[in-house]
Amino acid sequence: MHISVALLRPLAELLDRLEVDGVGVLAALGVDADAAPNTYVPGDAVDRQLEAIAARRGDAAFGLTLAQLSLARPLGLFGHMVWLSGTVRDALARAIKFYAMLTRRTTLSFEEQPPRAWLRQHEVPGATHGPILTELAFASVALRARAATGDAFAVRAVRFKHAGTATPAYRTVFRAPVTFGAAVDELELDHAQLDLRLASSDPITSAALEAKVVQLTATVQDPFMDRVRRAIAEHLGAPITLAAIARELGTTARTLCRHLEAQGTSLRGVVDAIRRERADAQLANGVPLKEIAFGLGFSEPSAFSRAYKRWTGRAPNRRVK
Repeated sequence: MHISVALLRPLAELLDRLEVDGVGVLAALGVDADAAPNTYVPGDAVDRQLEAIAARRGDAAFGLTLAQLSLARPLGLFGHMVWLSGTVRDALARAIKFYAMLTRRTTLSFEEQPPRAWLRQHEVPGATHGPILTELAFASVALRARAATGDAFAVRAVRFKHAGTATPAYRTVFRAPVTFGAAVDELELDHAQLDLRLASSDPITSAALEAKVVQLTATVQDPFMDRVRRAIAEHLGAPITLAAIARELGTTARTLCRHLEAQGTSLRGVVDAIRRERADAQLANGVPLKEIAFGLGFSEPSAFSRAYKRWTGRAPNRRVK
């Protein structure tokens, strides 16, 4: 399950404006009126629906068409939260942090090496991503940032992993060279663009929307993160490294680190959370501190005690109710 109802509902509204039955598309994906925003559906099914619509319309740049259509207002709660931020940098930071609200099959990252900067999209291990939604995401950033900065925002280059042809539609939307068959999906920017102020800025409303997004995303399970937690839980008694966990999951340490960052955490953060959960359960059952400490991979009980106090603010010498 990869694409959220929080994205699909506003997408269906765009389809309606193109005289495509958006409700019918949702129904075909198994999304009814009662589906919660943090419900996810298979990404490949969404791709097939969009590709079929694009084929019927004869629109080889359908993602760009949808992005242009969405300029009237941001795409759903996520879009409003992002583009009510203060600067381009703030908007991109929010998009990266909460991208999982829209999709669980890709993550975003940002690299700054003045005078350049890059917004990149990465596939989650075991998942694929469709060209239409990728182009919709990148085109939405370019168009929305340009509109919110009085046309001051500009992209230096756009690179897509999928195959394609840089037709005039791409030049119109991005106003920059577009390359297909690249090593990674990315937007290249001038670093100075990050500090451009957004005319749509509303910090108070944006903060309120962020709180709502946090609430929604907190209740969603990430299959890849479930695998990460299981791998860590199975090796708590031994040294735990990014390389070792990545190897067990069949991915790279860099990809694992990137996924953890997209979830707003780190390997240590996940390890600590699992250790604390297990420690609380064992303390409640009266397991001796020494046994708990060694079972959780600590070199001595005092090291466990210090860690537990850091996690909870109290010593582990009493049972947790």
